[in-house]
Order: sequence, then C-alpha cells, then structure tokens
Amino acid sequence: MKPEFYDKSKRANVYNSIFLYKVISLCILVILTVILTVIFVTESDKLKQADDMAHLFIIIVGISIVLFTFSIIFDFYVLKRTVSIGRRLNKMAYLDKLTGLPNRYSCDILIDSFDSPDRLPGAGFILMQINNLTSVNEDSGHTGGNWLISEFCSILEEVSESYGYVGRNGGNEFIMLIENCDSTAVDMFLLDLTKRIHGYNEMNVGAPMEISYSRVLNIDEHKEKISELISLGYQKLRKSPQTLS
Repeated sequence: MKPEFYDKSKRANVYNSIFLYKVISLCILVILTVILTVIFVTESDKLKQADDMAHLFIIIVGISIVLFTFSIIFDFYVLKRTVSIGRRLNKMAYLDKLTGLPNRYSCDILIDSFDSPDRLPGAGFILMQINNLTSVNEDSGHTGGNWLISEFCSILEEVSESYGYVGRNGGNEFIMLIENCDSTAVDMFLLDLTKRIHGYNEMNVGAPMEISYSRVLNIDEHKEKISELISLGYQKLRKSPQTLS
C-alpha cells in the first residue's frame, strides 16, 4: 500500500495524548525555568544583602532551577521514547505481522476510502487466495504454510507497486484495489504477477504457488457502493474462480 494512505488515516491513540501533554508541560517548565533564572541572576546580589528569609528564597529558587532543568532533560527523553513507541504501535496496528502487508483493519479503511463519487466509478477489485495452502499446511505444518504466504505476499507487494493497493484481508485472502481501472490495467497486473509466480515455482525453493482469483471492475458493474463491488468479487471467487497460469 502506498505510504500516503497511512498519512491520511492514522488513528489517534493514547500515546498521542501523552505526547501532547508532555509537550505542554515541557513548554511550561521551560518558561518557568527561564523566569526563575532571570530572577536569580538579576536579584541575587540585592537579596544577599537582605535578611535570612531572602537568603532562603535564593536557595529555594536555585534548587527549583536545578529541578526544573533536570525535569526538562527528562521530558525530552520521554518525548523521544513516546514518539518511538507511537510509531511502532501505529505500524503494528496497520500491518500484518507475518507478511508486512496492510492487515484487515487497513483493508477496511482502504475499501471505505474508495466509497466516494470520484473513486468508485473507476474502482477495480481483485481477490486472491492460495489454492494449495491447506495441503501445504497438512504436509509441512503451519511453518510451511506461513512461508508460502510470506513468499506470495513479497511477490504481490512488489508487483502491485505500479498498479494500486494490496493487503492481506485475513487468513488466505489477499486483495488488490486499483483506481481508474480498466481491463487493460487488470490484465497487465495479472500478467506481471503470473510471470513472477512462474519464476518462483521454477526455482523450487519450496512448495509451488497455486493462485486463484476473481476480478470485478466498476466500469462494467456500475455498483453504487464499494461494498457491493467487494461482495461481488467474493461471490465470483466462490462460484467461478480463475487461476493464474
């Protein structure tokens, strides 16, 4: 999936709130520290000549400046860690752990983004699955099945980069959405994907990939909602799947 998709659809999480709170508190601490430092520097000579209470005030101000300075340094550290953790959680929230592709949540957001007057008329949807995944799981265990999924998704991600958006919509479901899509664009994508899969199978590095798919183009179907186009794709995959060959 293209990077700008994430920029437009990142969810707010608790770390955003912590980050905002720490920024505000840091600004306040910086201002207070500057004010106290100015007072300490400009008034200390006068206060030294005053009574014991004035001396006590100087000590308190000095200690406050030290504590505030330490707090500012600590806050900078917390902010840095918060940003790092927030980025990691955002990535985890949107990406499938096994394949690195956008996960089901991301796919839902992507699908919803196509439900608009400017994108829906030209939307193209391809639904894919690995036909022999069950047999690979039985013969090689889930480790072999996960390897096959990971290898297919690596190929899918590379091939799709010039065409549109891909994602793993859970389990053995992989989707492709293309903007301003016609039959030529779909044919070119499927041709490129087929070539890459043939090359992978010829290397005999593991179980061969057997991929089935369905395709629906809204320039042909004229659906009024993207959900209707997606449902039609699932129906076609169940009733009359096509095979990459």
